[in-house]
Order: sequence, then C-alpha cells, then structure tokens
Amino acid sequence: MPFQKIVMPTMKELFVRQMESMILSGELAAGEQLPNERDLAAQMNISRTVVNSGIQELAKNGFVCIVPRKGTFVNDFLRQGNLGTLTSIFHHSGGQFDMSMLTALMEYRSINEQKCARLAAERHTEDDLKRMFELLEQMEACRDPEECAEVSTRFHHAIFLATQNLIYPLMYNSFGEMSLAVTQILFRHLPLSQICTAMRSVAEAIAARDADQAEELMAEHTVRCSQILMEQYPFGPVGTE
Repeated sequence: MPFQKIVMPTMKELFVRQMESMILSGELAAGEQLPNERDLAAQMNISRTVVNSGIQELAKNGFVCIVPRKGTFVNDFLRQGNLGTLTSIFHHSGGQFDMSMLTALMEYRSINEQKCARLAAERHTEDDLKRMFELLEQMEACRDPEECAEVSTRFHHAIFLATQNLIYPLMYNSFGEMSLAVTQILFRHLPLSQICTAMRSVAEAIAARDADQAEELMAEHTVRCSQILMEQYPFGPVGTE
C-alpha cells in the first residue's frame, strides 16, 4: 500500500489549531476578548508575526472578530461563522463526521441536489449533457471505490453547473472536501451498480428536459443514500473497510 508523506505543520497552523480547539471546546467563550498580539506571542512562545497571521485566518474563518482600536473577540461561530468555519470544524474532527454534522450535510445536499436536478433539466446546454454523460461513463467503468467517489462528485458538480446558476456550483465547491468524504463512505456500503443506475436515470431525465422526473429521481437517490449512511453510522476512517 502507498504511504503518505509526513509533513510538519507550520507554527501558524499549530497556533490556529490550538485557538480553534479552545473556541470549539468552549474554553474560549463567545464574546471573550483575546489578549493583545504581544501578550499572546509571549504566552505561547511564538512570534508576533505568527500570531498576527493566525488571527487573520481565524477571522476569515469566522472564529474571531477584529474590532479596530478595541481588540479581537471570540465569535459565536454558529451565529457568526461561515463556510470556512464549517471546514475548520471538519478538520478539527480529523475528517470524521459526528451524527449531527452528517445529518445536517445530507439534509443540505438532498434539498439542493433535487433543486439542481430540476433546474438542470430546464436549462442545460448540449455541452452540459456531454460533460455529464462522459463522467457517468467514467463512473460506470470505475472499479476502485475511491476513484469512483471522486468521479461521482464531479458528476454531481456537472449537474450543478448545468443549472446556469452562478451560486450553486460555487457552493458545491465550498463543500467539496466534505462531499467527497461522505461519498467515499457511501461507496463502501452501496453497490456501485446501484449508484450508477440511479445517476443514469437522473441524467436521462435531465437530457429529456423532464424536470419533474429529474427532481423525483434525485430525491429518491438522496433519501436512499441518507438511509444507508444512517444505518451504517458510526463509520471507520474513510478508505477502510
């Protein structure tokens, strides 16, 4: 089996991880003001440059708020966070899903994938169809589950692109890492043939511009996937049996 390279985290990454951990655990409470950069650097035995760049990243990911001339304050990340916050939470969990995150992700995906299947049926171009069916054929030819999962995520993204809506494919990209992880889990528990059959039916409905059928078939597929995932929870690490 191939071995992954061991890469040492930078001081900034270590700083950000520690701060995120303290915020997520509640050790740093929402609304609490952080020490100034000089004091933080001294307490954590790192440079002010590391602290400054780390604070900027924490702010970008919704964990803290920088108020000019007042200081840096811990956010209530559920109310003030963003997609960066969600990605950080996923990384903090070691790339694993707890039941609440899995349920939330599948609810979000189910609603959006059904809607996008409908819009794709109504708005697709010939180039959109060509891309979808090329990816579908790649998925049907796959034998490696992880490769199949990667192709599957690109197939779903192609449906989102076919909506001709700027927001949907960009939002799909934002959830890309988590979507791939949950798809890899799904491909361990649902036969590839079933997934390919379901997706070919959706693609054919889209090609026929049958929006009702495309939405209904996607709904059936996402509900089935959610049921399988809930039945199999908790999972082992992605990529293991």
